[in-house]
Amino acid sequence: MQPTISIVLPTYNGSKFIRTSIDSCLQQTFTDFELIIVNDCSTDDTASILKEYALQDKRIKILKNRHNKKLPLSLNRGFEAAKGKYFTWTSDDNYYAPNALQTMLNEFENDQHTTDLVYANYTIIDDAGNITGTRIFNNVYFSFFNWLGCGACFLYKAEIHKALNGYNPAAFLIEDYDFFVRAFLKYQFNYLPQTDLYFYREHAASLTSTQSSAIKDVSKIFLERQLSGLEKKLDEHEVALLYRKFAVYFAVQKNDTVKYDFYIQKLSAISKKEALITICYVPALKLYQTLLVSLHGCIAYLKSLITFLKLKALEALK
Repeated sequence: MQPTISIVLPTYNGSKFIRTSIDSCLQQTFTDFELIIVNDCSTDDTASILKEYALQDKRIKILKNRHNKKLPLSLNRGFEAAKGKYFTWTSDDNYYAPNALQTMLNEFENDQHTTDLVYANYTIIDDAGNITGTRIFNNVYFSFFNWLGCGACFLYKAEIHKALNGYNPAAFLIEDYDFFVRAFLKYQFNYLPQTDLYFYREHAASLTSTQSSAIKDVSKIFLERQLSGLEKKLDEHEVALLYRKFAVYFAVQKNDTVKYDFYIQKLSAISKKEALITICYVPALKLYQTLLVSLHGCIAYLKSLITFLKLKALEALK
C-alpha cells in the first residue's frame, strides 16, 4: 500500500545524534509514512543502529551506498525508492516535533488545488540540545530577495521531485536551496511562520558551521543560473534587488569587473538611483574590508610584540 509521506534520511557517521532523529520520525502523530535511511558509507556505529531500528519498525527501509556519494546523490537515491504521495527529508542531527508532518499535511488538505510545497521556520539548538534561537525564512511571495529558502522543515508533492530531476549533485552544500529556487519558478509555495515544528542542530561538525563561506559563494552561483526564470516571475523591484546583489558580489568578492559592469547596466535600466547607490557602496565596502583586515593584522602584530617583550623581560631577570 502506498504511504502518504516518504521521509528520506541521509546519514554519514551520524551515530551521535541519529537515534534522536529517527525517534522523532517514529513518534509523529501522523503515522502513514515510510522512512528511507540512506547510509552513505558510514565508518562509525551508524549501520548497527540502523539495523536495530529496522528490526523494530517495518516503516523503515535501509539503503547503503557502495561508495560515498555525498548528500545530493544520497537524497536522489532515497527518493528513487520512495513511494509516497508527498516527499520530505531530514538530517541525522536534527529532529521533528511530534506534530510536524500532520501540521504540514493539513495545509495540503485545506488547499489541495494551489499548494504544492509547504515550508516552515525552525528552532536552533546546540550540540547539547539547548535552544539557542530561531531561524526565520520569510514568505517568498512577500519578498524573494529576503527569502532564505525553505529551510529544513518542508513537505512537497512527489511530482515536484520528479519534474525537477531531483537534487543537483553539482550544487553540493546548497542542493536544497537550488532545488527550492527551481521549484519556486514552477510551483506554488505555502509558508508556515511557526518555529516549533523542527529543531535544527548547529554544532562544530555541521556543514552550516564549517562551510558557511563556501555556502554563500555557491548559492549565488546557482541563483544566477536561474536568473532568466526569476526575471520573468518577479516584479521589477525584486529583480533590481537581485541585480544589486550580483553587482556587489562580483565587484567585492570576485573582483570581476565584467560581471560587475553587466549587472550595473541591468540595474541602471530599472533604477538609475539604485545603480548610483550601488556604485558608491562598492568602494566604501572594499575600503571597510581593507581597513578591517589591516586592523586585525595590527592586533596580531601587537600581540606578537608583547609576547616577545615578555620573553625578553623574563630572560633579563634570570
